[in-house]
Amino acid sequence: MARNPLLVLHRLRKMAVDEASAELAHALAREREAQRRTDAQETAMRREQAEAGSRDAAAFAEWLPHARDRLAGLRASVRGEQERVRRCQDVLTERRTAAEAVAKALERQRAAAALVAARREQAVMDEAAGRRHRKRDGALGKM
Repeated sequence: MARNPLLVLHRLRKMAVDEASAELAHALAREREAQRRTDAQETAMRREQAEAGSRDAAAFAEWLPHARDRLAGLRASVRGEQERVRRCQDVLTERRTAAEAVAKALERQRAAAALVAARREQAVMDEAAGRRHRKRDGALGKM
């Protein structure tokens, strides 16, 4: 028996959805890690600023531009990861939509096959009933 192309396509679409889901999970993890690093840098900067009054102000003034540059880079990394998450969400939505379309087509195909089978069964029953009536009518005519 030949394989149903819709079943094969449905399996492929499901695999694509699973792959996109995994990619989204990885992107979300990377985004969380980038945000964690950014939060840690902000905390370190606040701590250094609070302690700057009791230490050498010149050392703090020298450190601050580097810390700000690092924070700007970390924030850019968070934005990049957020964009990656958005793209992954879009891909997942597209793949889910495609998989749902195939699932609906498969369901329509199954419903059509069930209808054809029901009509065949009804035709067989109608034929059997017709034969029985013809036999009965024939037997009655011979009397």
